[in-house]
Order: sequence, then C-alpha cells, then structure tokens
Amino acid sequence: MERLEDILQKNNLEEGYEFLTEREKKIITLYYLEGYKDEEIAKIYGVCQQSINESRQKGVSKLKKYL
Repeated sequence: MERLEDILQKNNLEEGYEFLTEREKKIITLYYLEGYKDEEIAKIYGVCQQSINESRQKGVSKLKKYL
C-alpha cells in the first residue's frame, strides 16, 4: 500500500493537505487508504454516518482546489 505522503506528492496535493483539519485528514486516510466505510468511521468517532460523509467531502473539496 502506498503511503499517504507518496500519493499526495504524486498528485501535487501536498499544499492542499496542509489546509485540512486533523479530523478531515484522519477520515480521508481511513476511507481512501485503509478501506473503511463511512459507517465504520462513524462508529470510531461516535457520530452519525452523515457527519463523516460531510467531513470527508469537505476535505476532498479542499484538496480539489489544489489540482
């Protein structure tokens, strides 16, 4: 499995990653690199699935600004 830093560098997203909150970073890592589903991440954080989905989408939107 590729490391997050390698993926960000390969896709020129390192700068955008700096603007993510710690929670957004962790959710994106769990979802895209470790294969967790939103409902599984929600259980980890003790929140609803919708909250995780919104946080993930917000983080992805921040990253897209740097593509």
